Amino acid sequence: MDYSSFLAPPHPVIVGHRGDPARHRENSLAGIIAGLGADGAVEIDARLTADGHLVLSHDPDFGGLTVAQTSWSELAGLDERLSLLDEAVSIPGRLDIEIKNSPLEPGFDDRGVLARMVASRARPGDIVTSFYWPDLTHIRQSRASVATGLLVAEGGSAPDALLFAAGAGHALVAAHDSLIDEALVGKASRIGVSIAAWTVNDLARARDLSRWGVAAIISDHPHAIVAALGPGRVDGRPGTEAP
Repeated sequence: MDYSSFLAPPHPVIVGHRGDPARHRENSLAGIIAGLGADGAVEIDARLTADGHLVLSHDPDFGGLTVAQTSWSELAGLDERLSLLDEAVSIPGRLDIEIKNSPLEPGFDDRGVLARMVASRARPGDIVTSFYWPDLTHIRQSRASVATGLLVAEGGSAPDALLFAAGAGHALVAAHDSLIDEALVGKASRIGVSIAAWTVNDLARARDLSRWGVAAIISDHPHAIVAALGPGRVDGRPGTEAP
C-alpha cells in the first residue's frame, strides 16, 4: 500500500500543530503557509457546516457560533473568517487532516459522511486522522489509497492502538506525548506502523523522540524543533543516522 510522502524521510517529520500557532491564528491559511515553511507538513482540523462546507476549526464553536449548526455564509461574515479545507489543499505541502467528529459535540456523524468528504480532498502525500476510529474504517473501505492514522488521547492505550492499526491497514498512530517511550516506538517498528507524538514543544524531548525513531513530531513551534534537530535528523532505522 502506497502512503506517498507524508511520512517520507528524513525522520521525524516535523508537523506544525494547527499550522504555526505561535505566530498565527490556528488553522488559518497564513498559519498553514508558515507551518509548511518549517518542514513541509502541518496538521489541521476539519469540520462540516450546517450546509455541507468543510471548514477548518479545532473547536465546535467559532466566533460565538456552533459550526455544525451554522451556514457557511454566516461563518464567512464573521470578522475573523474560517478557512475552507478546499483552500488548504490548494497550498503545496503535506497535510495531516484531522476529522473533528465526536459523539460529545454538535453535528456528530455516525455514518461516515464527513470522513468520506475529507478523504475525497486528501491528496497523495496527505494523511487523514481521527480520534473517532470508525471514521477511518469508512475511509479504508471506500478510499483505500488514502493514508489514515489513529489518534490516541492522554490516558489512552497506545499499544492497543498499534495492534488495531496493524490489523486494519492504518499507516500511523499519533499518540499524546505522555504515552510514548522507546519500547513503544520499537514495537511500532516491528509491526510496521509509524508513530507520531503530539504536542511536543520541549527541545530535549524532541531529541529523545528523534533518537528513538518516531516518524513524526507535531509541535506548536515547528521551526524551533527543525532548528534543534537539524536538517538530517535520525531516520529511525537501525544503524543509520544523517550526517
